[in-house]
Amino acid sequence: MDRFRLKNIIILILLLVNGFLLGTLAVRKSAEQEFFRRTAEQLVELFEADGISLDVYAISRDTPPAGLTLSRDTALEQRGAGFLLGEAAASADQGGGIYSYQSAGGQALFRSSGGFEASGRLSEEPETFCRDFCRTFSYEEPVFLLDGEGNGSASAVCVRGGLPVFNCTVRFTVEGGCVTAVSGTLLPEGGVPVQGADEVLSAAGALTAFQRMRRENAAVASSVTGTQLCYELQNTGTAISLTPAWRVMTDTADYYVNCVSGTVTAG
Repeated sequence: MDRFRLKNIIILILLLVNGFLLGTLAVRKSAEQEFFRRTAEQLVELFEADGISLDVYAISRDTPPAGLTLSRDTALEQRGAGFLLGEAAASADQGGGIYSYQSAGGQALFRSSGGFEASGRLSEEPETFCRDFCRTFSYEEPVFLLDGEGNGSASAVCVRGGLPVFNCTVRFTVEGGCVTAVSGTLLPEGGVPVQGADEVLSAAGALTAFQRMRRENAAVASSVTGTQLCYELQNTGTAISLTPAWRVMTDTADYYVNCVSGTVTAG
């Protein structure tokens, strides 16, 4: 057999193998879609039996991300203190995992849990200050609640990997057009993926957990309008981690279902 014919035979074999693999993937994909369709229809029927409207398109097909273990980042805290108080802020170790910062503009405390608080005359341009802080330290666009005299507050939810962390926020207090206090949680950057975690809940699994909670607690809702992936902050005081969760949006309130434990938290 000459070299040219052998080459053609090898190419043909590779084409057949690739065709077989593509066919196998297509069959698997079709089976997954059919399984999702049946599950979605059963969920819709289950919710309707309890008087709750559930649109099949409200059931997300997204796959939850891995959880993350976070380590304290004192350099990030210094940057945060510098933003809030000015670059000249002096630091001191207070013990117990607490670092304090002081400047002519005010003072701040940062804890090993990620929690922080600052007070003083921090900025006389509250909207710009709040937006810049959120943009710099990975929070969503802040929501402002200000009256005509420049009093009120603003708040924002932390974002990690494009997903909101529903129980990790920052809050700004505004008095007389001046930011006088900031408090919340400053998440360390980066993170190590959690290995060997238990099987996580899909959106369908989260809706089942939500429905079980609703029955047990008589939570009021007449429709589910959507499901969305997010993170839940787990904080023991010294160890910080992010666990994937599902946001279940209803016509009365949002609920958050931990993808690992199945625990449901009202938002």
